[in-house]
Amino acid sequence: MHVFVTGASGLIGGAVTRHLLEAGHAVTALARSEHAAERLARAGAAVHRGDVQEPDTLAAGARAADAVVHVAVGGPRGVTEADVAAVEAMVDALAGRNAPLLVTSGFGVYAGHPVSIVDEESPLNSPVPAQAPRVALEGRVREAAARGVRTVVLRPAHVYGHGESGVFTRVQLEYAARTGAGAYVGDGAVPYGTVHVDDLAAAYLAALERAPAGALYNVVGSTLPTREVATAVSHAVGAAGRTVSLTPEEAHAAWGPLAGLLIRGHTVLGVKAAVELAWTPRGPSLAYELTHGSMRATGSSGLR
Repeated sequence: MHVFVTGASGLIGGAVTRHLLEAGHAVTALARSEHAAERLARAGAAVHRGDVQEPDTLAAGARAADAVVHVAVGGPRGVTEADVAAVEAMVDALAGRNAPLLVTSGFGVYAGHPVSIVDEESPLNSPVPAQAPRVALEGRVREAAARGVRTVVLRPAHVYGHGESGVFTRVQLEYAARTGAGAYVGDGAVPYGTVHVDDLAAAYLAALERAPAGALYNVVGSTLPTREVATAVSHAVGAAGRTVSLTPEEAHAAWGPLAGLLIRGHTVLGVKAAVELAWTPRGPSLAYELTHGSMRATGSSGLR
């Protein structure tokens, strides 16, 4: 299969690209810069120059491929109209071919949900304002299945692996390195869903092969309380397991708008991926990676 991948120079997209190539698929990767293009070419991917802000470049990449894995969605700025235009351009390019279009979302869609345990069937009728565009984009992606595109939405938990991590783990590592203690909020019982990036990539490959049109999957390997994460983070930066409890106000001062998901979280269930994709996590846990593995007191520790 010839797969067009956006975000291939990042943590998730890079792992997806690597796993696709190892499985014998051909990969064309979107590259915005010459530096990214050179890295992707060295990894064995064909390079398609373009930008997620330029829908025509995405449509061209999608038209030439059998499937699309769209990882470069939202980011620190959140989901914008540019993200909507990007998805619509790729849907137009794939329409009528029953070709897979996998779009990346995240657990942020559950922010503000009144129920503490959630799954793919949990209604998202009143998302917090910052997440409303992401929720709306998920809906548009799934509705596009009616146009003959095998659309699939994947919601990864907090991603880590190979010495790197997503933003929520990075801010905790940075705080611990600066203050000499890992931190959590209140009693540290807030659930923190995680997934190793190689396990996540395996879920994308399984979805390419197995997922029906309009499917939605939470992809979570294990869930830890934030107090345990803070202890492991402390060990990772050489702080000997020292931790501190922050008030919500202190958490906002330490982590800014990202503090919300560390103050109040949800236990996110992901059994649907196991049932429909035959997916199971196999990689080392976040706690292991922080205390003994690739994120242990290396100086990288997801801080790059």
